[in-house]
Amino acid sequence: MTVRYGPRPPEKRVDHEIDATKAPIATEAVTVTYLTDPSIVEEVLPKPLEPGDEPIVRISLQRVAIEGRPPFGSAVFSVAARHGDVEGDYPLFMPQSTEQSVIGGRETFGEPKKLGEINVERDGDQVRARVARLGNELIDVSGRVTGGLELPPDQVNTEFYFKFLRAPDGDGITDPHLVYGSYHRHYEVFDAIDGTIELGDSPLDPVADLSVKELRSITWCRRRTIQFARIAERVPQEWLLPFVHQRYDDVALLSAPRR
Repeated sequence: MTVRYGPRPPEKRVDHEIDATKAPIATEAVTVTYLTDPSIVEEVLPKPLEPGDEPIVRISLQRVAIEGRPPFGSAVFSVAARHGDVEGDYPLFMPQSTEQSVIGGRETFGEPKKLGEINVERDGDQVRARVARLGNELIDVSGRVTGGLELPPDQVNTEFYFKFLRAPDGDGITDPHLVYGSYHRHYEVFDAIDGTIELGDSPLDPVADLSVKELRSITWCRRRTIQFARIAERVPQEWLLPFVHQRYDDVALLSAPRR
């Protein structure tokens, strides 16, 4: 009899999150970019991150297929940021439709993932993409495809994550690091959408606070992505303590009056 909770030999100690992201990930996505108030972007960024050149919010709502796994829904709600000379996005909210995607991304890369409901549909030229969590409708994008755009060149996009855990005695956080997530992307379809976006309110996921000042674009794409990540630097816990609630739900807010 094999006791499956027992130790595994070296050849079976596989991090399946790393293993899966090294193969091309097939994605169909609705992506929204808009400008918000610059002071809002500045307020949500932990050190050592700084605002990007423009106060851009980027939202991607995706249908994801990884070989050997059931398809799942994924979304990323992020702001433009930079670390030194490196430009990228800092995700504030990354809901996923499966437990495996949440745990793998949080534990391996430090991605701020949470379980949520993601629905992305395209019927001919009509597109609808939605995110909900804990009974709250958070993101709703709808529109019509108006035509194909020039395919973007193969590119590498960077996302910034902070990898840490809460201390077991309640005193701070453990071993915080800034992580670079690098996404090597190849586009196969890239279409323009004439549409709208609505942001709903939630005490735990306050995406509505990043108000839409100017809608820049809504697009539909099909692409393949290979993901890599590395630790960029260790970060003092004092820099992150004011922002821990971005990742961990403060359930006391569920009983607080809505503003």
